[in-house]
Amino acid sequence: MAGSPVATGVTLRHARVGDAAAIAAVHVASWRAAYPGLLPPAVLDGLSVDRRTATWARILVDRRQLVVVAEEDRAVVGVGHAGPARDADLGPTTGQLATLYLAPGTWGAGIGRALHDAALARLATAGYDSAVVWMLSTNERARRFYDRQGWARDRVLRVQQFGGRVVIDHRLSRALGPDGDGAEGGGRTAPGPGGQIFSRPSQ
Repeated sequence: MAGSPVATGVTLRHARVGDAAAIAAVHVASWRAAYPGLLPPAVLDGLSVDRRTATWARILVDRRQLVVVAEEDRAVVGVGHAGPARDADLGPTTGQLATLYLAPGTWGAGIGRALHDAALARLATAGYDSAVVWMLSTNERARRFYDRQGWARDRVLRVQQFGGRVVIDHRLSRALGPDGDGAEGGGRTAPGPGGQIFSRPSQ
Protein backbone atom coordinates (compact mmCIF):
# COMPACT_ATOMS: atom_id res chain seq x y z
CA MET A 1 0.00 0.00 0.00
CA ALA A 2 2.95 2.33 0.58
CA GLY A 3 2.52 5.33 -1.66
CA SER A 4 -0.77 4.15 -3.18
CA PRO A 5 -2.22 7.12 -5.18
CA VAL A 6 -5.75 8.27 -4.34
CA ALA A 7 -6.24 11.72 -5.84
CA THR A 8 -3.89 14.31 -7.24
CA GLY A 9 -1.12 14.77 -4.68
CA VAL A 10 -2.70 12.34 -2.17
CA THR A 11 -1.35 8.89 -1.26
CA LEU A 12 -2.29 6.20 1.25
CA ARG A 13 0.17 4.34 3.45
CA HIS A 14 0.28 2.30 6.64
CA ALA A 15 0.47 4.49 9.72
CA ARG A 16 3.63 4.67 11.82
CA VAL A 17 4.07 5.36 15.53
CA GLY A 18 5.46 8.77 14.67
CA ASP A 19 2.14 9.74 13.06
CA ALA A 20 0.29 9.93 16.39
CA ALA A 21 0.33 13.72 16.72
CA ALA A 22 -0.64 14.34 13.10
CA ILE A 23 -3.50 11.83 13.31
CA ALA A 24 -4.68 13.43 16.56
CA ALA A 25 -4.77 16.86 14.93
CA VAL A 26 -6.92 15.51 12.07
CA HIS A 27 -9.15 13.72 14.58
CA VAL A 28 -9.85 16.88 16.59
CA ALA A 29 -10.30 19.10 13.51
CA SER A 30 -12.72 16.59 11.98
CA TRP A 31 -14.87 16.43 15.13
CA ARG A 32 -14.99 20.21 15.39
CA ALA A 33 -16.10 20.52 11.77
CA ALA A 34 -18.56 17.61 11.71
CA TYR A 35 -20.35 17.81 15.06
CA PRO A 36 -21.48 21.42 15.73
CA GLY A 37 -25.18 21.18 16.55
CA LEU A 38 -24.87 17.42 17.10
CA LEU A 39 -22.72 17.55 20.25
CA PRO A 40 -22.55 20.29 22.89
CA PRO A 41 -20.10 23.15 22.16
CA ALA A 42 -18.29 22.51 25.44
CA VAL A 43 -17.42 18.99 24.28
CA LEU A 44 -15.95 20.21 21.01
CA ASP A 45 -14.12 23.10 22.67
CA GLY A 46 -12.64 20.71 25.22
CA LEU A 47 -11.10 18.33 22.71
CA SER A 48 -7.36 18.05 23.25
CA VAL A 49 -4.81 17.19 20.56
CA ASP A 50 -2.35 16.23 23.31
CA ARG A 51 -4.75 13.72 24.86
CA ARG A 52 -5.62 12.36 21.45
CA THR A 53 -1.94 12.02 20.62
CA ALA A 54 -1.45 9.82 23.69
CA THR A 55 -4.43 7.69 22.66
CA TRP A 56 -3.17 7.27 19.10
CA ALA A 57 0.33 6.43 20.32
CA ARG A 58 -1.18 3.48 22.21
CA ILE A 59 -3.24 2.38 19.21
CA LEU A 60 -0.30 2.50 16.82
CA VAL A 61 1.82 0.09 18.88
CA ASP A 62 -1.02 -2.44 19.14
CA ARG A 63 -0.51 -4.97 16.35
CA ARG A 64 -4.21 -5.87 16.33
CA GLN A 65 -5.06 -2.34 15.16
CA LEU A 66 -4.95 -1.63 11.41
CA VAL A 67 -4.38 2.03 10.67
CA VAL A 68 -4.04 3.70 7.27
CA VAL A 69 -3.32 7.39 6.67
CA ALA A 70 -3.79 9.66 3.67
CA GLU A 71 -0.97 12.09 2.97
CA GLU A 72 -0.87 15.26 0.89
CA ASP A 73 2.43 17.11 0.52
CA ARG A 74 3.82 14.82 3.26
CA ALA A 75 1.13 15.95 5.71
CA VAL A 76 -1.45 13.54 7.15
CA VAL A 77 -4.91 14.63 5.99
CA GLY A 78 -6.98 11.55 6.85
CA VAL A 79 -7.02 8.33 8.85
CA GLY A 80 -8.86 5.03 8.67
CA HIS A 81 -8.59 2.68 11.65
CA ALA A 82 -9.97 -0.85 11.92
CA GLY A 83 -9.45 -3.80 14.23
CA PRO A 84 -11.28 -6.47 16.20
CA ALA A 85 -14.93 -5.77 17.00
CA ARG A 86 -15.34 -4.50 20.55
CA ASP A 87 -18.93 -5.54 21.26
CA ALA A 88 -19.55 -8.62 23.40
CA ASP A 89 -22.32 -9.93 21.13
CA LEU A 90 -20.01 -10.26 18.11
CA GLY A 91 -17.79 -13.19 17.21
CA PRO A 92 -14.05 -13.30 16.49
CA THR A 93 -14.49 -13.09 12.70
CA THR A 94 -16.20 -9.70 12.91
CA GLY A 95 -13.97 -6.65 12.69
CA GLN A 96 -14.76 -3.02 13.35
CA LEU A 97 -14.19 0.16 11.41
CA ALA A 98 -13.31 2.24 14.45
CA THR A 99 -12.25 5.55 12.94
CA LEU A 100 -12.63 7.36 9.63
CA TYR A 101 -11.65 11.03 9.84
CA LEU A 102 -10.51 13.61 7.31
CA ALA A 103 -9.10 17.11 7.57
CA PRO A 104 -12.13 19.33 6.77
CA GLY A 105 -10.50 20.92 3.74
CA THR A 106 -10.26 17.54 2.02
CA TRP A 107 -13.92 16.50 2.28
CA GLY A 108 -15.58 15.51 -0.98
CA ALA A 109 -12.39 14.56 -2.82
CA GLY A 110 -12.81 10.76 -2.58
CA ILE A 111 -10.19 10.37 0.14
CA GLY A 112 -12.70 9.09 2.69
CA ARG A 113 -13.89 6.36 0.33
CA ALA A 114 -10.28 5.34 -0.36
CA LEU A 115 -9.44 5.14 3.36
CA HIS A 116 -12.67 3.24 4.02
CA ASP A 117 -11.87 0.67 1.33
CA ALA A 118 -8.25 0.34 2.47
CA ALA A 119 -9.28 -0.27 6.08
CA LEU A 120 -11.84 -2.92 5.08
CA ALA A 121 -9.30 -4.56 2.79
CA ARG A 122 -6.91 -4.86 5.71
CA LEU A 123 -9.67 -6.45 7.82
CA ALA A 124 -10.39 -8.98 5.07
CA THR A 125 -6.69 -9.78 4.68
CA ALA A 126 -6.47 -10.31 8.45
CA GLY A 127 -9.20 -12.98 8.20
CA TYR A 128 -12.35 -11.08 9.19
CA ASP A 129 -15.47 -11.90 7.15
CA SER A 130 -17.72 -9.08 8.34
CA ALA A 131 -17.45 -5.69 9.97
CA VAL A 132 -19.39 -3.19 12.05
CA VAL A 133 -19.16 0.57 12.48
CA TRP A 134 -20.83 2.90 14.97
CA MET A 135 -22.44 6.12 13.76
CA LEU A 136 -24.07 9.02 15.61
CA SER A 137 -27.77 8.70 14.82
CA THR A 138 -28.14 12.38 13.89
CA ASN A 139 -25.10 12.49 11.58
CA GLU A 140 -26.82 12.60 8.19
CA ARG A 141 -23.58 13.13 6.26
CA ALA A 142 -22.13 9.93 7.71
CA ARG A 143 -25.38 8.05 7.12
CA ARG A 144 -25.37 8.93 3.43
CA PHE A 145 -21.72 7.94 3.11
CA TYR A 146 -22.18 4.53 4.76
CA ASP A 147 -25.34 3.85 2.78
CA ARG A 148 -23.33 4.31 -0.41
CA GLN A 149 -20.70 1.87 0.85
CA GLY A 150 -23.22 -0.92 1.47
CA TRP A 151 -23.60 -0.74 5.25
CA ALA A 152 -26.94 -1.48 6.92
CA ARG A 153 -28.28 -0.89 10.44
CA ASP A 154 -28.40 -4.04 12.56
CA ARG A 155 -30.84 -2.62 15.15
CA VAL A 156 -28.28 -2.42 17.97
CA LEU A 157 -28.06 0.98 19.68
CA ARG A 158 -25.50 2.59 21.96
CA VAL A 159 -26.48 5.33 24.39
CA GLN A 160 -23.80 7.79 25.50
CA GLN A 161 -23.52 11.12 27.29
CA PHE A 162 -21.47 14.03 25.99
CA GLY A 163 -21.39 17.17 28.09
CA GLY A 164 -24.67 16.24 29.75
CA ARG A 165 -26.43 15.51 26.45
CA VAL A 166 -27.64 11.97 25.80
CA VAL A 167 -26.88 10.81 22.26
CA ILE A 168 -27.72 7.60 20.43
CA ASP A 169 -25.40 5.74 18.10
CA HIS A 170 -26.54 3.23 15.49
CA ARG A 171 -24.47 0.16 14.74
CA LEU A 172 -24.10 -0.67 11.05
CA SER A 173 -22.79 -3.92 9.60
CA ARG A 174 -21.67 -5.43 6.31
CA ALA A 175 -19.93 -8.48 4.94
CA LEU A 176 -16.37 -8.34 3.65
CA GLY A 177 -15.48 -9.73 0.23
CA PRO A 178 -12.10 -11.28 -0.57
CA ASP A 179 -10.80 -7.79 -1.34
CA GLY A 180 -12.59 -6.15 1.55
CA ASP A 181 -14.67 -3.97 -0.74
CA GLY A 182 -17.81 -6.05 -1.22
CA ALA A 183 -17.04 -6.61 -4.91
CA GLU A 184 -17.10 -10.38 -4.48
CA GLY A 185 -19.11 -11.81 -1.66
CA GLY A 186 -19.35 -8.47 0.15
CA GLY A 187 -22.39 -6.33 0.77
CA ARG A 188 -24.96 -6.21 3.52
CA THR A 189 -25.19 -8.68 6.36
CA ALA A 190 -28.45 -9.84 7.87
CA PRO A 191 -29.60 -7.62 10.74
CA GLY A 192 -28.76 -8.96 14.18
CA PRO A 193 -31.09 -9.07 17.16
CA GLY A 194 -32.23 -5.75 18.50
CA GLY A 195 -30.67 -4.45 21.67
CA GLN A 196 -28.93 -1.61 23.45
CA ILE A 197 -25.40 -1.13 24.67
CA PHE A 198 -24.91 1.49 27.36
CA SER A 199 -21.45 2.98 27.56
CA ARG A 200 -19.56 5.92 28.95
CA PRO A 201 -18.57 8.80 26.65
CA SER A 202 -15.93 8.00 24.03
CA GLN A 203 -14.19 11.23 23.16
